[in-house]
Amino acid sequence: MLHAIPWAEIALLVHVVVVAILLIRVLYHQHDTGVAMAWIVLLFTVPLVGALGYLLIGEPRLGTARLRRQKELVAFYQNFSQLYLHNINRHVCYGLNERYHGISLIAADKTGFEATEGNQLQLLDTDADIIKSIRRDIQNAKSSCLLAFYIIDAQGSIEDLLHDLLAAAQRGVVTSILADSVGSAHFLRGKWPQKLRSAGVTVTEALPVGLWRTLFVRADLRNHRKIVVIDQKIGYTGSFNLVDPRFFKQNAGVGEWVDVMMRCEGSLVQALAAIFAADLGVENDQNLLMVQQWLFKYGQEALADNLNTANRTNNDGGAVVQVIPSAPEQGSPVIYDTIVNAIHAATRRILITTPYFVPDDALLLALTTAAERGVDVTLIVPKAVDSLLVRYASRAYYPALLRAGVKIALFEGGLLHAKTLTIDHEYTLFGTVNMDMRSFYLNMEISLAIYDRDRTEKIVALQNRYLQNCVYVELKRWQQRSKWWTLIENTVRLFGPLL
Repeated sequence: MLHAIPWAEIALLVHVVVVAILLIRVLYHQHDTGVAMAWIVLLFTVPLVGALGYLLIGEPRLGTARLRRQKELVAFYQNFSQLYLHNINRHVCYGLNERYHGISLIAADKTGFEATEGNQLQLLDTDADIIKSIRRDIQNAKSSCLLAFYIIDAQGSIEDLLHDLLAAAQRGVVTSILADSVGSAHFLRGKWPQKLRSAGVTVTEALPVGLWRTLFVRADLRNHRKIVVIDQKIGYTGSFNLVDPRFFKQNAGVGEWVDVMMRCEGSLVQALAAIFAADLGVENDQNLLMVQQWLFKYGQEALADNLNTANRTNNDGGAVVQVIPSAPEQGSPVIYDTIVNAIHAATRRILITTPYFVPDDALLLALTTAAERGVDVTLIVPKAVDSLLVRYASRAYYPALLRAGVKIALFEGGLLHAKTLTIDHEYTLFGTVNMDMRSFYLNMEISLAIYDRDRTEKIVALQNRYLQNCVYVELKRWQQRSKWWTLIENTVRLFGPLL
């Protein structure tokens, strides 16, 4: 007599085996305790979703071809820094304030980019000024226009900027755009890429996604950098995506995005150009060859000219600045380590602006102990954000911060998208990095460490202007809310490391 196949028992056995294997992988591959615990909770509470999620996005798979190109470009990073930056900025970090000397070495050791001197910085704190300044520099470009953005949205004044790029390419300027596949999906599927390519502009999709590709390459690793380099003499970076806030996400219910950008001249621009070139070259073999040829053809003459310019600027009161690129393939969270160490170095005041705040235990401890030892710590976040999960996860940390004496200011003038951290009015971290684990561990990001009191004072003044449009969270009133909110927020907090 034939017995029925016990499909239910087989399915249960397969399920147990899969979860057990993935649990071992989590414990082996996830070095951050918070991330590991979040995946374990997910695997045991919703096993099917947890298993599928971990297989798709649990580990930072970049693909063998990309890793091969990455190895070639890592050598380029190091050679570039040694050849073009090290000699004229030899041991600049040793002249820094003792508190920041060690912090600068952390980034230099992990990225190859040392602190450089003689840099001129212009803080642009309105979208109109940012767009106007970038357009003016594109219109005056003589040799190259390089742009990398997470989001490009071809509406309003951004269409005018794209027309400037068309004109630049048509007059012989080497023009290249790198747009993230997810952030710029609408742009990449629209009319503009073909229009730009027809004029000679190189348009590259960064970290392309697709159903088949997802099986081999993790789909949520994103290029979140914002970089503009003009003629290898002028550079921009900051929180600003290539969007016109009058049109962008108007139905999100968070108001217009509020951004900042830094216009730079001096030797740090060469680091921005190197990072752009590496990001472009790593995407495909054709780009890698193009970048190598481009560097050979344009690199030495242009860089030599710029280094002479940088030497001349050193006597003009330029700032000491360090470019810090961070990416999952580096194998070490360089910007996270920099932020935590900078917070521990503070003695008087810490001011932070970030749209998304989901810390881990170490970062939370750094902030709370800073406040408890008498440092004036203020966290400025938007009152409304465009991610419901991040909103709830962030709020779960408020009680611990408030009890320690950290001030939490909710910005009411739109979605404050600026990412700034100032320490004691003399040190700044400025760039694209949010205060969350995704930015620290998964995204490709870029930051400027500014070792300069005058420039930091300008950023502090901007942070103080943001505070004028804020309401503060009060601990007693926060604790009087319904207990259901605390339950919801603490539940979402469990998955904070994955947000």
